[in-house]
Amino acid sequence: AIVDKVIQLIKKDDLLVRNRPSVIQGQQVALWMAACAEKQSEHPLAKAIVNAARGAWGSDVTCSKEGVQVDDFLVVPGSGVECLVRKPNFGEYRVRVGNRSWTSASISGSEKEMNDCTGDKEISEIRRSGRVGVYVSIIPEAEYVSKVSREGIHFHRQVIGVLGIADPIEKEAKSTISALHKMGVDVWMCTGDNETTALAVAHEVGINENNVCAGVKPEGKADLVTRLQKQTVLPERTKFMKRNKSKSQPGRVAMVGDGINDSIALARADIGIAIGAGTQIAVEAADIVLVRSSLQDVVVALHLSRVVFGRIKMNFIWALGYNVLALPFAAGVFYPFTNFRLPPEFAGLMMAFSSVSVVTSSLLLRMYTKPSILGDGTLHNRSGCCWTQDCLNECEDIAHRIQKPEQKYSDLPLDEYDNELDDDRYSKKFEIV
Repeated sequence: AIVDKVIQLIKKDDLLVRNRPSVIQGQQVALWMAACAEKQSEHPLAKAIVNAARGAWGSDVTCSKEGVQVDDFLVVPGSGVECLVRKPNFGEYRVRVGNRSWTSASISGSEKEMNDCTGDKEISEIRRSGRVGVYVSIIPEAEYVSKVSREGIHFHRQVIGVLGIADPIEKEAKSTISALHKMGVDVWMCTGDNETTALAVAHEVGINENNVCAGVKPEGKADLVTRLQKQTVLPERTKFMKRNKSKSQPGRVAMVGDGINDSIALARADIGIAIGAGTQIAVEAADIVLVRSSLQDVVVALHLSRVVFGRIKMNFIWALGYNVLALPFAAGVFYPFTNFRLPPEFAGLMMAFSSVSVVTSSLLLRMYTKPSILGDGTLHNRSGCCWTQDCLNECEDIAHRIQKPEQKYSDLPLDEYDNELDDDRYSKKFEIV
């Protein structure tokens, strides 16, 4: 993410501009105030603001060499950050950076929220272009403490600028979403950004606009996970059995996130997937960590889990069939008819072969190589150990067509496949490298 637009909403002769640090230009006061507040934050947007400040006037973002002190840092997940900025001959100002409700919040419990629309027009233009809009507001510390003037006038925060932050969509995002759709995964977007920005991004990457939740706080993300988990979905169609609508099962949810705002949802989801470059809290709350920070590794994780589960099913079917066929010979069931009896040493050898074959089949998973994902989401160049999953899927489709040959896949009712989520769950935590 990068800050590509800074709109300052105070006049050139304002007291803030006149008493600013010497290294700060007049039109950079709002960016400087925002950088002071975001200096200690781990949020990706905060890093973008701090990096913009470094590029504008150097590594001393807060201008501490000129006597600037930043205290009382406060972060409210889903809303924004706050701090107190002090400087000789400048004064003390309480600075807030975040959304409209946070930066314009009342400072008095009895005072109604201000209906000041400063910056709203600029923010709307920023959001229509697909950027993230952030407000910057201040209030003198003396007014913050007193709250009301001697004349009975309630003090309020003043919006001094807005920032437009471009968060470029990852180049593999669209192909990843397409691949997940082809794997039968229902993809949702849950973000704290404005609805306009969220819908623009969802349209570009291929997410249904009905599956977009915008302006959501951390608790809301966790609530969405809970709501999706309570939805019932049809069980996965087995090899020789079609779906049974009467036997629905709870949904299984995998949450992908990288920030502190995602940590609650990551912990509540059935599978939490954290981006390796994300915050430490998100990494600790997740079950899977994508070390390379590549979105396509989400598809790789699901694909690997399905390959492993396919191998487990194949081993079970093989061991069951092998023992069902071999046990009658070992027990001498056919001896009265064929005058043939299996010697005990051969029976023991066949039993050992059964165990060795299953272990060998499992060890073949070491040949697994992650698939490459084409632009349309198709998985390509899969490893040889995936043939068992292909065979099971092919047998499954053939059995389904035999049961109901007159009905094609495209003719099935849509409600049989709506909101179908993946049901593959495995080890507690591992890393995709």
